[in-house]
Amino acid sequence: MKRIISLALAAVMCLSLAACGGSSSQAGGDNKLVVWTLAEDLKDFAAYYTEQTGVEVEVTVIAPADYPTKINTTLGSRNGDVDVIVGEPQMLADFYDAGFFADLSEFDAQASEKLVDYVYEAGKDEDGVLRALSYQVTPGSVIYRRDLAKEVFGTDDPAAISEKFSTFGAIRQTAAELDAAGYSIFGDTGSLRWFANADAPWVQDGTLQMTDSRLNYLDAAVDLYQNEYVAFAPEWSAAWYASMAGSLPVNAGWAALDELDANAPTTQIFSYVMPSWGAVIIRDNAEENKGNFGVAKGVCSFFGGGTFIGVNEFSKNQEEAKKFVEFCTLNEDVAQWWLEKSDGDVVAIESVLEANKDYENTSFGNQKTYEFFANEAAAVDYSLVTRYDTAIGDAFGQAIEAVQKGEKDKETALNDFYQEVKAVYPEIKTPID
Repeated sequence: MKRIISLALAAVMCLSLAACGGSSSQAGGDNKLVVWTLAEDLKDFAAYYTEQTGVEVEVTVIAPADYPTKINTTLGSRNGDVDVIVGEPQMLADFYDAGFFADLSEFDAQASEKLVDYVYEAGKDEDGVLRALSYQVTPGSVIYRRDLAKEVFGTDDPAAISEKFSTFGAIRQTAAELDAAGYSIFGDTGSLRWFANADAPWVQDGTLQMTDSRLNYLDAAVDLYQNEYVAFAPEWSAAWYASMAGSLPVNAGWAALDELDANAPTTQIFSYVMPSWGAVIIRDNAEENKGNFGVAKGVCSFFGGGTFIGVNEFSKNQEEAKKFVEFCTLNEDVAQWWLEKSDGDVVAIESVLEANKDYENTSFGNQKTYEFFANEAAAVDYSLVTRYDTAIGDAFGQAIEAVQKGEKDKETALNDFYQEVKAVYPEIKTPID
């Protein structure tokens, strides 16, 4: 992590925030900005920008599933009516290649100095030209139950729990210990997917990287599934959310809570593997368990999601659009405002994270979570991220599921996986070539 420069930030800024999202009576006339985004966050940023500058900002939030098509269709025709656009990391390479994101090189020096390294790297195209910036970092963690940790392992210290998740082998042993005590390590084995890029990118020099780590990932996923070490409550299911507050029936699946058998055997989920935004989900669903969680490291440092902001190459109002991007992503005072306004988001400006490193999070046993996430963000190796990750990762997940359910043996599942990779990406060399 490059040297962090401490900022003497004002104690608590007295801000009068606009409650509305997309417009203000303090309109900027011809300077009005039009923003297309995936995240509701930018409504807050837009209102604050209008308050500070008088420039009207109209924000349209588009569902993630529809966003790439909307952008490709609209900007593919060189439409200049949209000024500010965004992308999640997995979308950015394609958007850059299509020429949709304008050159932001004028902010390169600021961005390289101020922002967490991986955010700066993600914002550059293949030629190293800066195209997008983000106001947030989304480093990962293992979020765990402190009370269950003390009961089963005799400690809730984050360093000790990190050791229990440090390798896929360690996770298998930890799962067995928790099972013996009547608890489930995860909601389901999908939690392991965050560690798929532990030691190598999926594709390097045109070759699929089927490393020992990825084979260990497969073995761990099968072990946890077949030994019923997980609760079989998938991420985002009703039971998964409810588990943050206490017990849940085993094998709840995707059923609504009122459909579950009240007399069914129950379990408690020990941990959740999620990016930093998962801490907010835990906080908001923990109820009486609020304060009873901690954050620890897993097999590797990772990140997930995040909103990267840029300027439409065809915008008729590029200069004002660039000012908005700079305001949202490179202004220390705005970053401090957002840290407090969001009550949990982890901002991308290193000096602001440094200024808040001693903040003790009451939702997480007074752990210094900003310090933890700043360290994890600094450890992210962005060179492990490729444009192939989503498609290949999904195919590998399907191969794992086939082995878990006994539909295929490991060798057959892997060979079929390689065949699928070749079908989608003929140029990639696999172990069966």
